[in-house]
Amino acid sequence: MLAHISGLFFLVPFGNIIGPVLIWQIKREMLGEFVAGSAREALNFQFTFVVLIGFCLSLLILPIPGIGAFSVLLLILLVLGNIFLCVAATIRTNEGEIYRYPYTLRPF
Repeated sequence: MLAHISGLFFLVPFGNIIGPVLIWQIKREMLGEFVAGSAREALNFQFTFVVLIGFCLSLLILPIPGIGAFSVLLLILLVLGNIFLCVAATIRTNEGEIYRYPYTLRPF
């Protein structure tokens, strides 16, 4: 649960990445595959979230004149989606289920 809820710390620079990484690396051998799988899934989602915001919005959309307001709206929607999915994953994990985030890159 902590790995998923730590995704809400995106206001701290890379706080949403550091939380799942620490839980995945420290607790995976102590608590088993359920914790490792949940933390890995949270890490993959937060990595995808950072890539979407950092690359797509900053480099491709913001410099285009007239689309800056649209990109700010899209950024707000992405942040609200991150909050919703992190809370949903925390609730599902609390029920004993490994939550799979939709539309997520899974490099780890």
